[in-house]
Amino acid sequence: MSSRPSASRTQDTGVTLVELIVYVAVSALFAGLMASLFIAGLHSQSQTRDRDIATGKAQVVTDMLQASIRNADAVHVDGGALVAHVATGTTGWECRGWALTGAGALVYKHGPGLLGAVDSTWRPLIDPAGTQVGSASVTVEGGGGPFTVTGAQVGYRFTVTAGTAAIPITGTVTAQAKADGTVGSCW
Repeated sequence: MSSRPSASRTQDTGVTLVELIVYVAVSALFAGLMASLFIAGLHSQSQTRDRDIATGKAQVVTDMLQASIRNADAVHVDGGALVAHVATGTTGWECRGWALTGAGALVYKHGPGLLGAVDSTWRPLIDPAGTQVGSASVTVEGGGGPFTVTGAQVGYRFTVTAGTAAIPITGTVTAQAKADGTVGSCW
């Protein structure tokens, strides 16, 4: 018996340079694939977040406009501002106003009488300079303002943008409340 190892046994004792290169290439390919999937996931998550923010803000504003105008006995548009004389149900009547600012914010104010000019007392509903998570802006495509009034019917059109997502909003609603005679106190 010979104490010498067989030729086939000595060849299996290590990793050759070619095998090492193949392992490194396969590992690099796998790492690159995983990195590209991770980056695509982050991009997709960012787009989804932007769309959800824009859609959510647009839905809140649309619901508020629809409910307020439906409960109004009269509406008035002055420039980019819409003012409505709204029946509250519990406290009687109040004036509610919405306006689009030059900075791309949609602001809101309510009170028992004349609301006055758009200033810092108007609360932002959609604010591009907002510090809260999910700031968005509002724009109106084409000419004209975001609101139009024909008789008791109010039309609205604007686009809510958050990040890369732009959600166009258009609609109409009719003021349906019975007049109480104090409309002039809002404008």
